[in-house]
Amino acid sequence: MKIPEFAEQPELDPWLWLQKWLIDAEEEGENEPTAMALSTLSKEGSPRTRFVLCKGVSEAGIRFFTNLNSAKGDEISRNPIASVAFHWPRLNRQVRAQGKLNRVSEDDANEYFHSRNRLSKIGAWASKQSQPLESRDALLKSVEEFSDKFKSDVPRPPHWSGFHLVPDYWEFWQGHEGRLHDRWAIHPEGESWISWRLFP
Repeated sequence: MKIPEFAEQPELDPWLWLQKWLIDAEEEGENEPTAMALSTLSKEGSPRTRFVLCKGVSEAGIRFFTNLNSAKGDEISRNPIASVAFHWPRLNRQVRAQGKLNRVSEDDANEYFHSRNRLSKIGAWASKQSQPLESRDALLKSVEEFSDKFKSDVPRPPHWSGFHLVPDYWEFWQGHEGRLHDRWAIHPEGESWISWRLFP
């Protein structure tokens, strides 16, 4: 990537910038402020995109959780390169980031799993995510079976964990009238970051 001569250090590290915009989106009343489109690659090399929920942004990356046996889990195991995109229509903002996915620690996965409500925990066991489903009744029957199995505490399934996307490129986009938008690219430079504007 060619970095222009006028590039400079951004006012905020990109993960802090994203944190701020996520807070702004929640305060603005966006319907799903943490929803992000996650794109991975199939084994044939075709892009596949779906929405997941961002469950934290830190220096470690952008965090989400999933069933490791799902289609996206299989794709990530084959090729841990991915991209995400956020869109907040009320604020007329977008953020996208791309990079490598790293598994979260077992402690991190356990802590988040145990913060979920009971039905979501049961669902992680009951749903064979991305596999063919004969009927909704079959899903509900599986939920009932695991509810009976786990009368009190619901352990985290071995096939359920999370990832941090560690970006090696970010873009922040703020919409304006006449499509004269503000658009910033951010790229790592050593232990810091370098940023420059892009034509909209």
